[in-house]
Amino acid sequence: MTQVHDPIEFELFKNSIFSIADEMAVTITRTTYSGVLKDNMDFSTAFADADGKMVAQGLTLPGHLGSIPTALEATMRHYGNDMNPGDVFILNDPFDGGMHLPDIFVFKPIYHEGKRLAFAATICHHTDVGGRVAGSNAADSTEIYQEGLRIPPLKFYEAGKRNETVVGFIEKNVRVPVKVMGDLRAQLAACHSGEQQFLDLVNRYGADKVEPYLQEILDYAE
Repeated sequence: MTQVHDPIEFELFKNSIFSIADEMAVTITRTTYSGVLKDNMDFSTAFADADGKMVAQGLTLPGHLGSIPTALEATMRHYGNDMNPGDVFILNDPFDGGMHLPDIFVFKPIYHEGKRLAFAATICHHTDVGGRVAGSNAADSTEIYQEGLRIPPLKFYEAGKRNETVVGFIEKNVRVPVKVMGDLRAQLAACHSGEQQFLDLVNRYGADKVEPYLQEILDYAE
């Protein structure tokens, strides 16, 4: 068990982390393009430690949240040490960490002085990801290739630069690219919000406290 010597400071830190996940959810609601996110709130936001263990969840749809550690695990399995500041990862493949194809994950590792400390995590149900029917949801599909575009864990951004190849593949395989790319930008905005607020906490408490405090949140939950 992690030793926390100041329970009041820990409580303030814990609630700050929870608030970050909530603020990420608010960011998606305010910036998203599609009704499935803005009106139905069919998305989730979360915050994870450097090992991909979820420590906070936003106040949206809880059904997604159990999938985030698995998706993060798949991303880390693919990339290992090939994660760097400015990288952002994307995936939706149910056979490689995802759920069903319309649910697209966007993850941003957060670094301080070159060391990864956490992940900002989002998952949104997108209006369309291609496939044989509009909306990419058909109960009578017989194989996944009928359902739409499969995205394995990929770098959506690398060192802060957008991967235009990934963007081009997505835009050409969905029926409403303006909405899909707009919703993906909302996920990016949420991850950026989570990163900035978390780094503010790091500056306030110090990196030497942040890591054990994140572990203590996991211990506290147990």
